[in-house]
Amino acid sequence: MIFRGWNSTEKNTGEQFGAVTDDVGLPFTNHGPVPDCIIRKKPGVVMLTTANLAFVDFVLNMLASVRKVGVCVDTTVIAEDGMAYDELQKYTKGDPAVNVLRTSSGEMDAMESRRGNAQYFGIMNKRQAYILSLLERGLEVLFTDSDTFWFRDPFPYFEGNYDMFIRGSRPHNQTRRINEIEFCAGFIYLKPTIATVQFVRTWVKVMEDYKKWGLLYPDQTVMNNLLKDDKPVHMNIKMLDPDLFPWGAAFFNPSWQKQNHPTVVMHAASIRGHPLKLQKFKELDMWLVNVKDFAGDSDSYEEPLLLALSCAFFLLFVIILLSIRRAGS
Repeated sequence: MIFRGWNSTEKNTGEQFGAVTDDVGLPFTNHGPVPDCIIRKKPGVVMLTTANLAFVDFVLNMLASVRKVGVCVDTTVIAEDGMAYDELQKYTKGDPAVNVLRTSSGEMDAMESRRGNAQYFGIMNKRQAYILSLLERGLEVLFTDSDTFWFRDPFPYFEGNYDMFIRGSRPHNQTRRINEIEFCAGFIYLKPTIATVQFVRTWVKVMEDYKKWGLLYPDQTVMNNLLKDDKPVHMNIKMLDPDLFPWGAAFFNPSWQKQNHPTVVMHAASIRGHPLKLQKFKELDMWLVNVKDFAGDSDSYEEPLLLALSCAFFLLFVIILLSIRRAGS
């Protein structure tokens, strides 16, 4: 069996491998005595997140919020570029719950990508294969975007005979028709049932087919279409309460804050771009880490490149113009 998309056997070496070993996703064991976290962690459950360099700081902030509420869960972080891998390894070294892996399905741009462009979809549309690899090993998977913040333990809300636990665009109501709801793939809990594995396999296949055809569709759109069509199987879904699992637009609204909702996990969905997300988190004292703003620094990499390209195009234009004048004289 081969893991889809990351180097499953690497730990701290930086080397790239492809085959699965039994300790994939398990905490480090080379940092001295067995910490209390290993004793208390949830068996058979893996939390998964991904990031390029631009969002390394958000991954670290999210992990800090998880530790703050006292949750100990095996956590796999997939670094989508080499610089992200190096930074994540540096900051999480010695954390018994966190395993940083480097993607082997093609590295992405380290800089923040504009929403909707090829790089953005490239990162978003790789996540389903990561999830599938864990489900196929019989593990329950909590996939979370890096721009989440934990206030309380969410795992008690993932109980019951369901395939999927997920936030929807409307208030949770078990009788509501699925085709009336848009679900968010950025915070989703999946149990390794036959239906779930079959559903995610199809999700991955559809995304791969679109890629072969040169089409870019958001992973979330594909997921919602499959759920609405009940394909390839019916999924037994438990909708998460929006008062407990709010999205950013509601959570950061001053009027919503005054209502004192008992928030469990906030996902900053619909807050566009790293700078605005960072601003919102800091305004409400939700920034727990003192790390470099890699997204802000990425401008320093991007601007010289754009300047060089602009100069090159200008020189090319001048050369063509001079050639035309000479030819006409």
